[in-house]
Amino acid sequence: MGRWSALKRRIWRPTELRFEVQFETPVIFVCPPTNTKGPIKNKPIHFVDGTPLSLEQTLSLLPHDQEAVRHSFQQSGVHAADNELASWVTLLSQLQLMEKESREWQYYYSNHGLPHDVPLVDFQSHTLAVAVQAKKRSWDTMPSSVKKPYATTAMCHLLEIAAMMGIYWKEFDRAHDRYRAEGNGYILTGSNVADLGIMFTLQIYGKSRFEDNRVIPVDEVKELCYGFVSTLFQSHVRDRRRIEFPNEDLKDLSFLQLGSLDEIAETMVLIECNTDTANYFRSDDTKHSHLFPLPFELLGMLGKTLRIRNSAFRMLPNPTPYHWDKNVFNIRSLVMEYEKKISDSDTDLPCGPQIEALVEHATTLVHALRKDKHSNTPGYSMPLLDTLHGVLDKCDEFLMEVDRDLVRMVVREHFQEVLKLINDKSGADGDDDTKSTYSMGKLRAEHFDELTAASPELRQEAFMDLYFFKVLAQVRERAVMSYRRHRTTPYRSSSIVGTFEGNSLSPSVTPSQLVSPLLSIQPPVRFPRSDDGDDAIMTLESQVSAIWCTLVLRMLCWLLLHDFNKKDVQIPKSELMGSRLPVYIA
Repeated sequence: MGRWSALKRRIWRPTELRFEVQFETPVIFVCPPTNTKGPIKNKPIHFVDGTPLSLEQTLSLLPHDQEAVRHSFQQSGVHAADNELASWVTLLSQLQLMEKESREWQYYYSNHGLPHDVPLVDFQSHTLAVAVQAKKRSWDTMPSSVKKPYATTAMCHLLEIAAMMGIYWKEFDRAHDRYRAEGNGYILTGSNVADLGIMFTLQIYGKSRFEDNRVIPVDEVKELCYGFVSTLFQSHVRDRRRIEFPNEDLKDLSFLQLGSLDEIAETMVLIECNTDTANYFRSDDTKHSHLFPLPFELLGMLGKTLRIRNSAFRMLPNPTPYHWDKNVFNIRSLVMEYEKKISDSDTDLPCGPQIEALVEHATTLVHALRKDKHSNTPGYSMPLLDTLHGVLDKCDEFLMEVDRDLVRMVVREHFQEVLKLINDKSGADGDDDTKSTYSMGKLRAEHFDELTAASPELRQEAFMDLYFFKVLAQVRERAVMSYRRHRTTPYRSSSIVGTFEGNSLSPSVTPSQLVSPLLSIQPPVRFPRSDDGDDAIMTLESQVSAIWCTLVLRMLCWLLLHDFNKKDVQIPKSELMGSRLPVYIA
């Protein structure tokens, strides 16, 4: 039990003529550092933060100190092998190391890019932390098959702790109670123990590292562990400590569900895509990727910015069943190609304040990327992270101000068109000369199959050519047509909030009239009518173009600001979010 052995004691039971062995073991759970309520009432909560005080309160030792104690026992003739320790003792030690190492790395990393007058993020600014409470137990209640004292947690907390430590699930079979996860030098295995429940064991098989691979300590990480994603449309007044929908269907775009192909298909239905688009994810004979899997594009367009200001942590658990492989494309080159296209007169983008702002944002971002190459921390310097964060905030401001029903239609038409082009058989039937035209840089790409044929230095340019010269035109035409049809149809079943009277939203809206909670009631604005003429149509086309260009830039910035481990993929377990099923750590 390590230092927890100091809490064990023997109580004499005279009526039974024996001693009862009582001891205390930890209850481990995940919560914000500001939390004051734990699973055990009237017991103090101690947070794991890697400081000497936390080590003392949680009765833990850092790994090298623990090894020194074990070595001293061996020299004194007491042989204490690694497997003689309860694995929860090792878990607490590694969690303390995680906080200590990541804090030291961030301090060094931030000193090479953060202005001296800007304070670093401290532990209290996190919204995700591991906490411990001591629980009294008696050896009399231990199952006969358990030979060591065990720690207690809940299924949801164990999954979240594993994600925080960089451990990724390889097998998660609840039908046969077989669980195995690996990563960052750890192996976590679980099985059913008779008369107790599911018990997990942590083992160390290699060297762990908690630097740039440290998961961002924010509360939304809990949702990512189960395939749920908070979006920019999420209300900020929601109590994030309570899970609202573990077994319910999502009703709006406050959350995306991306944990399996079926869940992604349901998300496409939520966006109101057509049946063909949803069925692409239900079929084994279709493609879901261009340079990278499409769910990551949806994640970047609508996902909430999770990076903490003045923090260097970027890693997140992967909420999708796809690998995030950055070896097949260069997202920095995509940003530079975006800047060229949005500034190019050939793209036929309408003039407007948002397009001008996007040109400025893209130019600033390209400058930051070039400056980043010569920084002391090339790759992801703190000024670059702050620039990306600032551009994301500007994009969010615009998307929150425009009509969200129009935003939804643009997102819908975009994914319908991209999935259609990816699975278009006509492009795949062309001859080799047609496929290789973009490799030589002679023509603009006309089909997504040309991305794989293009050389690595031209692949990003081909991608942006397809998006700006082919996808945008189709999205603009269809989104404008769909939006005008919805606005002029008296009895429509769209997700528009409110009733349409004349040219403005009626202020008298009752809850029964809200067709979808996706949208909040917007300020009265003028929408084009069927008899408004070409000027109104051009205005709406300008809005659609601005929204589409904003979403694409937001996607690129979000995927640059956040990162996923290549080996991490989501195994479907969405129904376990918030699960308080007791599980045990050997």
